[in-house]
Amino acid sequence: MRGPMLMRPDWSVQYVTTLATETRARSTRCPGIATVSTSTTNAGGDTSTALPTTMMLLRLCSSARHRWKALLWLLLLLVVILNAVVFVSIPSSRLTGRHAAAVDDDERSEVKGLGQVRGIRGASHLQIMRKGLDKSTANNSSGLHYVEGLTLFDPKETSKKVWKNLLHGSTFEDRKKIAGFVYNENTENKDDADENRRYREKEEGDAASDGLSNRDIPASRKRDETVGATSRGRGTAGKNYTLAEVDELVKAFLSRFHGSTLVSDNRMSYEKFLYKLQQGTAWGPRLGEFANFKGIRSWEQFHHGIRQHALYDPREPYVNKLMLDLQTREIVDVEQKEGGTQIKLMITCKDEGQALFKPMRFPRVQETLPDHFYFADYERHNAEIASFHLDRLLGFYRVPPTVGRWMNVSYDIHRVANSKLAKTFFVSPVGNWCFHGSCSYYCDSSHPICGHPIMLEGSMAAFLPPLQMAKRKTWRNPWKRSYSKHRKAYWEVYDDLCDKVKRKHPYNQGRRLMDVLDMSVFDFLTGNLDRHHYETFREFGNETFLLHLDNGRAFGKSNYDCISCLAPVRQCCMIRQSTLAKLVKLYQGPESLSHMMRTSMATDPLNPILLESHLNALDRRLSKILHVIHGCLKGSNAGDAGSFSRSWQDVVIDDGVT
Repeated sequence: MRGPMLMRPDWSVQYVTTLATETRARSTRCPGIATVSTSTTNAGGDTSTALPTTMMLLRLCSSARHRWKALLWLLLLLVVILNAVVFVSIPSSRLTGRHAAAVDDDERSEVKGLGQVRGIRGASHLQIMRKGLDKSTANNSSGLHYVEGLTLFDPKETSKKVWKNLLHGSTFEDRKKIAGFVYNENTENKDDADENRRYREKEEGDAASDGLSNRDIPASRKRDETVGATSRGRGTAGKNYTLAEVDELVKAFLSRFHGSTLVSDNRMSYEKFLYKLQQGTAWGPRLGEFANFKGIRSWEQFHHGIRQHALYDPREPYVNKLMLDLQTREIVDVEQKEGGTQIKLMITCKDEGQALFKPMRFPRVQETLPDHFYFADYERHNAEIASFHLDRLLGFYRVPPTVGRWMNVSYDIHRVANSKLAKTFFVSPVGNWCFHGSCSYYCDSSHPICGHPIMLEGSMAAFLPPLQMAKRKTWRNPWKRSYSKHRKAYWEVYDDLCDKVKRKHPYNQGRRLMDVLDMSVFDFLTGNLDRHHYETFREFGNETFLLHLDNGRAFGKSNYDCISCLAPVRQCCMIRQSTLAKLVKLYQGPESLSHMMRTSMATDPLNPILLESHLNALDRRLSKILHVIHGCLKGSNAGDAGSFSRSWQDVVIDDGVT
């Protein structure tokens, strides 16, 4: 029998030393065991026995710690996998803020679920592909339900015929009574005298170089309809404003272009003149994605009709059909549009079309407060509607079709709203249904949007095609304001900005500069100071029109004419020949601009869209535009009656595009 192997002394020492070293290394992880081992050794225990025992305990402790570490890593891996699954399931349009790819034609009529609907949309326009989506039983987690029992307001409890007659067959007075409005269209806008004085003094300095004061036309040059009927055949035009200098300009224009399509006699209506002026106009090619697909829905035809030089053809029947659909189609989905300073809703209708809804904030009689900056003002739904009609009357066709619509806050919005928006709904102390959404400004319970008690009016603007199918480029307006309370922009201090702009791309060639001047004429007529950027379609390059979007801050002050809005025209001393011809015709008659606007907006469900004070302001501002052009032609010899020192070709530019 073999006896136990005896260890050599040097081996024993080496073994004990190794154990001691490893023990010290592991003792930092298990300090309790190390303390016990140390106390045992200090008490006189056998080192050769204590070290192996301690080492075994330390190894067990380390193994347990490794198991806990492995478990923690496993939990972390599970969390990462779950997040990855959620991330992949979210549509790309939500993650990137860009529009999702278009749905193939064979998938056009079917959407499998609400998640797919909202995923496809993103921030897109009328490309939501869904069929028969009904969220009447959806749970929007707001704690409110659409009103039951009020058969007058609840379409679900009212026959379709009665509901249609209520919204579209009744008079505006009847709908106001139903909505509980306290609205008197004959109420005069009584501005404070100091406010008017501040307005006039501010603009006197800007207009001094043109010899035109804000008080000139209203105080001494105003002609009522009786004078107009005898002198210019404006029997139904209402109040019109004339100046001797403008009369001189009109006379010279008629004489210079006599016999051309730019001139007509006093008996020809403006509509006939505009149609004649635009005959033979080359609208240019269509967008490539829609050139070969016209579709049967009005919004599909609208996308098909977008051309290089106009957003739509006014003679096509789909325009009126689209406006009717925006007014009457059933709403199946509502979400708040991301971005912006104020709340805007993305409305999806039963026919798969979408629109941008801007709700009414306050009555029409309430104008912009005198101490509010233009960038802090509320947006007006009626300004969006009126801007579309004005753009169409001027023959620009650069504002998407926009109409007014009565909304049942409970049934049309809350019932089909997503959970985020639905959580902001509440009932006010007087029983009105309200919501506020989420945005940068004015989106809290102190600034709610309320029905009266449940009916709400707003504007519905047709969406443009998705960005992935019709990419657009955003440009900074050269005459952008500073948007600061303490400083002004360069052009507000110096008058040589136009000379600098003319030398830069894309304003140094093509139609871009003339389109910017058209936009300034449009903004001056509407009183919109908030034109900081504009957009164009990338596909057409620089030879295309500017989109006149976001006009909610227009028509805010009826007694204030923003001469600075005309800065591009005043500093460049240029205007497009066709634009001047339209303005001259509206000044000449037989119909004035105010009369044409009144007639055009009469078919809107929310009519009257503008108060008479704002309609009269259009005539006054039109005269001031012509007065500025007269000053440009006069040049330095403004005192010489009947002569123009500057060439017509330098001021009135004919670029062949109307």
